[in-house]
Amino acid sequence: MSMFLYRTQQKLQCPVKFYSVQFYRFLVRKNMSSYHYTEKNIKSLEISISPERLSTYLRHTNNHKEKALKLYLQNTTISADFYILLQHIEITLRNALHNMLKDHFSQENWYECKKCSLAESESKLIEKARKRVGERHEYIKTPHVIAELSFGFWVSLLAKKYHQNLWIPALHKSFPHAVLERKNIYKHLEHLRNLRNRIAHHEPIFMRNLGKDYEDISIALKWLAPDMAAWIKTHKPIPDLTPISELIKK
Repeated sequence: MSMFLYRTQQKLQCPVKFYSVQFYRFLVRKNMSSYHYTEKNIKSLEISISPERLSTYLRHTNNHKEKALKLYLQNTTISADFYILLQHIEITLRNALHNMLKDHFSQENWYECKKCSLAESESKLIEKARKRVGERHEYIKTPHVIAELSFGFWVSLLAKKYHQNLWIPALHKSFPHAVLERKNIYKHLEHLRNLRNRIAHHEPIFMRNLGKDYEDISIALKWLAPDMAAWIKTHKPIPDLTPISELIKK
């Protein structure tokens, strides 16, 4: 914990873990403005982040290293906010598809049903998930396997190859509020999967149209579960959607 965080905690007489998202952003901005950059610590930070990773930020700040490092921190904060939203869409999609397939095939471990006819790529992901569960638990239970499967796995079930055996008889019912064809829903969620992967791999997202990304997440949640969408909108603040030109000035 930084000295600033420690002193602030003492003044407020409350644990850091109870800070709101808005107050966390305030702490980040406060720390950014109070940190004294020198040639020595800039060089050290560049080594820790890696010159290759920092190069993207340098290109957008005219090779101004201090501004590049500040932009890097801003990107981290924005990514954290988006990751929370993407977590909600991932869990909501997973449960919606799993529940629908469980009912359609009349068994909780629907992925073992012959009629399901998963492709080799998805079958391998199931096996890998089962293996990871088996390494942590004495018994391999379906809920654990389901939770172990990635966002990419669930999005892949909406691909063209599953149109006849999964989409038509079952999965279209998972999107009761979407007036779209399967291919458009798949494309939309694939876009969100790519955003999720960029954030998970600590890649820059500040160049993206973040306003559209936020709207895409909201739309997908409304397709699946309007109550969840409204709940999240009420309790999760909108991420920092500041244009890149303004981020560079900070």
